Amino acid sequence: MIQNIYLLAFGTFGNPYGFRQTFFLGNQNIAKSIRTFDLNTNAIKLFENSILYSIRKESVNGLNTIAYSKYSFAKEKNSDRGGTFVGASILFTNEIAEDNLTITKLNEFHETLVSRNISDKTIMVNHSDDFQVDLPKDFDKLNFNLKRISEPYNFRLSNSNLVVYSHIDENTLQQNLKKSLELLNNFDTIFFTDNKEIVDFTLAKNLYRTTDENGFENEIQITREEKKKLRQLLIKDFEKEISELEENKKASIIKLKENIQRNSEIHQQNGKKIEESRKQVTTIENKYMAFSKKIKEAVNYLNSDKKIEEVKSFYDENKREFLNFINENSEPKSLSGLSSTQFKNVPSAHHLDAAFYQPDEDFQRKERTKKKSFKIYEFLSFTFFFFWILTLLYFLLFDTKIIPFQF
Repeated sequence: MIQNIYLLAFGTFGNPYGFRQTFFLGNQNIAKSIRTFDLNTNAIKLFENSILYSIRKESVNGLNTIAYSKYSFAKEKNSDRGGTFVGASILFTNEIAEDNLTITKLNEFHETLVSRNISDKTIMVNHSDDFQVDLPKDFDKLNFNLKRISEPYNFRLSNSNLVVYSHIDENTLQQNLKKSLELLNNFDTIFFTDNKEIVDFTLAKNLYRTTDENGFENEIQITREEKKKLRQLLIKDFEKEISELEENKKASIIKLKENIQRNSEIHQQNGKKIEESRKQVTTIENKYMAFSKKIKEAVNYLNSDKKIEEVKSFYDENKREFLNFINENSEPKSLSGLSSTQFKNVPSAHHLDAAFYQPDEDFQRKERTKKKSFKIYEFLSFTFFFFWILTLLYFLLFDTKIIPFQF
């Protein structure tokens, strides 16, 4: 039922056990990892008839915990050493209950602990496992209306602790514990006591910061001012980033539009070149047909007994014109490449290997081979065509059966 609430009792028992604590409620596996609630008697110490409350933070196995504790002076059996005590604690993980209900149940549990296990201000058992305790009445109410721990937001230990000299009635304590949640960002544990001996002791030892109610309120205000300044700095940084983003956006859009305009002009130029190349195809086709006609015309001249020298001169002139034209117009007009826009300082959702953008060398090699082969093929084709023309002329001009002549 109650999964994130722990209930424990502890005390000092002298030889051979010393300090011991026992969890009467909660996950025992997690309980083993929770720090002890022992007191550093070199820094803070309980005196007879004194009471000490505390609130502390801790991170356990990835869980953020807040513990509310109550200590009271108690002697050990067969020992008169000072600073001994018994205590009770309610510990929450990730969520906490209302402060007033927590304090009420903590006081009830501590009262039962003292009434059943303390006699004549002396602890009557030898180990916390032997404590006689009962679960406080309606303890499960703590589980109602739990709220997420929003403060403190910092659960890193700082080895810094605060002792507050103040009233510890339930109403005052409730208010102070509530405010303490903010202070736990700076302190690991905050103690509250109305016993002057404890306060004088901590002041003398000077290991824990010690203050009164006014000083406590001042600590709260300092923390809130620091948080306010931090919030303002963050707002300023965010606003600066928004401004920088706006400037970067404007620059990027301008650059992109310029690139679009440049590519549009290139596209228009390439369109003209493509159209000219299409016309070039027709012109070349017509030129081949025209030269073919000239050859036929030369044949007709020969058949009409026109002088061979004139026919050869006619053929050579037309052939020279044809070859010059083909050499000058056989290559299509080269197109201009489009440019791309590169944006700087823009985070990318995907990191692509640079090799992805590199041209494939095998492909390029094959393309170069293809182009080279095509040129060779073009040359051979033209050569064969030329020899075919010569052969045709040979049979037309030098066959004695057709045209008898003497050299």
